[in-house]
Amino acid sequence: MLRTYSTLLLLTLSTGTAIAQEDAGEKPNPCTLLPIYHCAEQLDTGLTVGHFGYNMQCPEGLENIPDLYVPIGDDNYFSPDPKDRGQPTNFLPGRHADEFEVEFTAEEIRKAKDLHWSVLKISASVDFSKTRDEDLDCSHPSY
Repeated sequence: MLRTYSTLLLLTLSTGTAIAQEDAGEKPNPCTLLPIYHCAEQLDTGLTVGHFGYNMQCPEGLENIPDLYVPIGDDNYFSPDPKDRGQPTNFLPGRHADEFEVEFTAEEIRKAKDLHWSVLKISASVDFSKTRDEDLDCSHPSY
């Protein structure tokens, strides 16, 4: 009898949690989030700055798509560490060029083959030889 009571209690708690989530208006975001690495900028100071953006592609015809929150951690990180390099955690629908910049050390530049920003299991690899793309020209320092 005790075992039946425990099962019923767990079922009630899990059902209550699902209802609470629905009441809070939490629905899965139907969009695809793509991190973008634009280019590397060589500053006169000798620093190298990487420029990043993102594209949150949403199905046509959907209105009022909510922002997508992806906290720093397993779903939003740089590799190798540090995981947090100032990347956004709140993403809006559409293409957002040059949303943030990251200063890289000489050591990171030497080991650049494994450097990337990952969001929701999609990665943008850093290529320090890339000085421009369709959104941005990093060949002329802006500072």
